[in-house]
Amino acid sequence: MNPPSRIVSPAASDYSAGAIVGRFARAIGIVLIFSIVGPLTTAALISLIVIAFGAALLQMFLALLELDALRTMISVAVGLLAFVTMLASFLPSVAAGLIFALAAVYGGINMIWMAWLAAAIAVAGFVVFGMFIVPSESSAVILPDVRSARAALTLSVMLAVLAIVPTSLCWWLAKPLHRGSIAT
Repeated sequence: MNPPSRIVSPAASDYSAGAIVGRFARAIGIVLIFSIVGPLTTAALISLIVIAFGAALLQMFLALLELDALRTMISVAVGLLAFVTMLASFLPSVAAGLIFALAAVYGGINMIWMAWLAAAIAVAGFVVFGMFIVPSESSAVILPDVRSARAALTLSVMLAVLAIVPTSLCWWLAKPLHRGSIAT
């Protein structure tokens, strides 16, 4: 007996209006989950990393130099870091959600490694954009400033590794959408 396949392919013969709208709605739902949960989780992860690695050192400096007035400024700085992280990770999260939604809903590849691959492709795409496109100072576009291919590769790998946790959470939350089947 063959084990059930983990790849769920859409019915090739179902081109009714309801099925097309249903697949499109599932894809939009996946993109929305990735674009909302992805930046929030990324901001929380980066804030936790900063607090975990910097808290002991910061406590030592504050106690040693008696700079208790800086505690409020540090809290504001961590909040600002979280906000900017959400802004910077929004477009890559949307791109990762779109790539995964197309692969899951229309291609039938809905495993977690596909979500990780979609996140890695989105991260690499935005790092490459940062190599070739330099936004003006008045632009609201946030792209990394990368000068060499080696730096781009290093940055892409580091950001892709950081994206594993938010991508896994998005994949888990979108599971009913990418595993769902449309009744015929």
